[in-house]
Amino acid sequence: MPSALETYGPISPPFDFNHTNVSQFSPEVTGRLLLKSMCARLGWPSTSGKRVLDFGCGVRLARTIFNLEIDIGLYVGVDTNNAPIAWLKENLSDPRFRFEHLDMHNALYNPDGRTFGPNALRDMDLGTFDAACMFSVITHQEPDDAELIFSMLRPCAARLYFTALIDDSVDGYVEKDPERPLLLSAYSTARIIQLLSRTGWRVDNMFPVSLHLFQQAAFVATAQ
Repeated sequence: MPSALETYGPISPPFDFNHTNVSQFSPEVTGRLLLKSMCARLGWPSTSGKRVLDFGCGVRLARTIFNLEIDIGLYVGVDTNNAPIAWLKENLSDPRFRFEHLDMHNALYNPDGRTFGPNALRDMDLGTFDAACMFSVITHQEPDDAELIFSMLRPCAARLYFTALIDDSVDGYVEKDPERPLLLSAYSTARIIQLLSRTGWRVDNMFPVSLHLFQQAAFVATAQ
């Protein structure tokens, strides 16, 4: 039986949400590196059979998994931006994928969004994932919203992998570009650990910035 890729051809979403330093490479190149590093840091040999919830998904990982025919149990992407979600729902025909729009308020990226509580994802019937992941999401959140997102993900996944802008010279949290709040929200390691602990996560490991892997400092946490 032909695969979905063989039947429908590769997908090419008309979106690019990456920094210009990243966009010079194809999404499949950077996406594959992100997936491989995430698996290695979670202790997984691969995503085969794994159920992954990608919060703030954009289109990169879905495009990578589908176009490179990467084995995965289930990939669910959630984003506050409805345009890529609608496009993926319309154009990616593969039962291993599911996409959901969460119209969550963010003063920079979604100022007209709504306020949600910690059960928002469970109310969307999102749960029992092997891991949730976030790439460059906490980088654009103030502490209250970062804590809310950690709370939302806690009932849904056994483990959590995410990146953040870390600067241990700051007193907990600071906006690196005060003229554009939430563009570069920086945290100390201690503040991130505090937010995770308050929302039911235990930090297992932290990894420094990896420019060759196209990601900021990364954390692995386990639900308690």
